[in-house]
Parts: sequence; C-alpha cells; structure tokens
Amino acid sequence: MIEQFLNELLTILPGFSYLQFLSTILVAFLGGLIRGYTGFAGALLLLPGFVFIMGPLPALNVVVISGMIGQLLILPNAVKNAQKKIVSFYGIGIFIGVYLGLFFLFQREIPDITFFMGIFIIVATVILMSGWKYKGKSSPVIASTIGSGIGFFAGFFGVPTGPLTGLFFLSQNEPTKIIHANIQCTVILTVIAFFSYFYLIEGYEQDYLFLGLLMSIPLAIGLKCGQLLFKVLPENIFKPITYACLIIIGATLSFNAYI
Repeated sequence: MIEQFLNELLTILPGFSYLQFLSTILVAFLGGLIRGYTGFAGALLLLPGFVFIMGPLPALNVVVISGMIGQLLILPNAVKNAQKKIVSFYGIGIFIGVYLGLFFLFQREIPDITFFMGIFIIVATVILMSGWKYKGKSSPVIASTIGSGIGFFAGFFGVPTGPLTGLFFLSQNEPTKIIHANIQCTVILTVIAFFSYFYLIEGYEQDYLFLGLLMSIPLAIGLKCGQLLFKVLPENIFKPITYACLIIIGATLSFNAYI
C-alpha cells in the first residue's frame, strides 16, 4: 500500500526517484530542526541540500513554499511576543531589498547562482561563528535601512534565510523570548517576500509548488523537534556540529557549480 502511494506520488513530482524523494524529506526535517533550535538558520541547510537534489531554482521554489508553511505554525506565538513597530519597518525594508535582489539574481546563469549560493552560506556561517552582533542604535528608519540591505543580499544570493536578521535583533537589550519572536516574524516576512516575487513575477511550476507543500510536513516536524532540543541540548554541542556541516556544504556547492 505504501509502495503504491509512493508510486502515485512520484508520478506528479518532477522526475524524482525514491532516493531523491527520501533525501528531500531528510533535508527538510534537518533544516526544520536547525531553524527550530536557532530560530533563523534553517535555510542555510535546506537550500544547499535541495540544490544537490534538484538544482538551484527548483530548490529555491521548494525552500520558499515549505519554509513559509512551516514557519506559519509558530507565527501566532511570535506575533504575540514581537515588537510590532520595529518588525513592521524592518519588514518593509526586507520586501524592497528582496525584490531588488531577486531581480538581479534572475539575470545570471544557473552555475553562477549555485556558486554564489555556496559563497553566501559560507560567509553567513562564519559571521554566526564569530559571534558578531550589530552594535548601533535601533529605530524605525534604521530598521528599514538594515532590512533593505539584508533583503537585497538574501535575494541577490538566492538564500531566503535570516542569519543576518538574527544578528540585528540579537543586539537588542530585550528578553530572549522577545528577540526570538522578532527574528521569527522577520524570517516569515522574508519568505513571504520571496514567495510573492515568484508568484507575481516569475511564476511557480505546479510540480515544485506541490513538492514544497509536501515538504512542509517534515520541516514542521523538525521545527518542533528543534524547539524541544533547544531546551535540553547545550549550544556548545549543537552549534559547532551545525557550523561545520554548513561550511562543508557551502564549499561543496560552490566547488561543484561549474563542473
């Protein structure tokens, strides 16, 4: 019965084998696990993992859809605790930056897109490892400006993730639950910006749209597991392993881009 279900499922997916389908589920779960634990870095694993399976642009489609659905599960609690004014202004900047960055992204060839995705993943991971935080003031104007810059880099490199967003909000002198809520809200705004650009301007292919919706299930499970893991596993164990994996994945992605 399970085999029959999988056969029917694979007939509507973009030429997937059983191994590719199972690999996609595993990547979605692990990406959700990282996002649930850190609050913002899941796409750093989701995107390169999906790129290895299906290529950069289809991977970006699937990441956006699955990430948006998965993030919506924790959105109500995030909205409740977030600083709505600063997040709203930051979100405006995100939309402007993402649209501009994606416009330039789609002017490039596929190998270039893959290469720059890998570079972005390495740079973002190194910044996270360094522990650097934004030390400047926080205001609506500054939030919009920084949001635009971060949104542009996310769109330009094709990585709808929030590590730089996390660094901005982690600098605030606020309780941890408020900081996490701010980050979670801006991550979903970033993903929605990507989705709206694809939907309104580039268009979605139906098979990858379906795959993205399907992968939101293992991603959501990973998200919940990551939140539980955050309560029991020390950061000094989880983070080094995650960072090492991300750097290796990013380097492999860039190295294989033109092969």
